[in-house]
Amino acid sequence: MRIITELKEILYSKGLTLKYVASQLEQELNKPYTLANLSNKLRNETITYREMKIIAKIIGCTLELK
Repeated sequence: MRIITELKEILYSKGLTLKYVASQLEQELNKPYTLANLSNKLRNETITYREMKIIAKIIGCTLELK
């Protein structure tokens, strides 16, 4: 399953949005982080492990590598 699809399913089940995650990432990383930027990284699967760890923390999940 693609990262973006899996993340959107989790967000939907928790009542969260990608826009919310992008704004929280911006605060965590102290740099501009837009919804478009996050969407592109997820769609192109170029998001970093560090970013995914922060996203997992934001949405209250754990990151599991397989």
